[in-house]
Amino acid sequence: MMLINSLGEYLYYLIFTDDFSHKTWIYFLKNKDEVFSWFRHLKVLIENEIEKKIKTLRIDNGTKYESIEFHFFCKEVGLKREATTPYTHEQKGVAKRKNCTIVDIVRAMLHDQKLQKFLWAEAVNTIVYVQNQCHHQALGSNTPEEMFNGKKLDVSHLEFLEALYIFMC
Repeated sequence: MMLINSLGEYLYYLIFTDDFSHKTWIYFLKNKDEVFSWFRHLKVLIENEIEKKIKTLRIDNGTKYESIEFHFFCKEVGLKREATTPYTHEQKGVAKRKNCTIVDIVRAMLHDQKLQKFLWAEAVNTIVYVQNQCHHQALGSNTPEEMFNGKKLDVSHLEFLEALYIFMC
């Protein structure tokens, strides 16, 4: 997003978005070499949480996904990798739109509240949390979290944040 160290000394963030539920997971990185370890972490988390396997990983053509270790891991666990065509944003779909929305809202939050730019990671984390808990147009009356887990959530603690999120979008 920005090359400004966050409060936690992070320079980057990495998002994974489920195409079906639109649920997003976010990880903060100090360097791009951490992508593979965070993907392995996410894979275990998902498989333990919903007892289903990730079948396909759609990736951009970034070098962060091209390590031999990453290739062997995907082959070993039977994970299909789909690389998008360079400069074809339509193929990135949900993840690309999600990232653009996150960046736009974070910039607005920091600017509106006159917050220092080093707080970008905290703002990004908040946005992803709220998005996962709020109703999504493409999901009808469900939230990404509900679609992913198959369980209704109590989101009464988010009524104010949902109204804020809707206002900002």
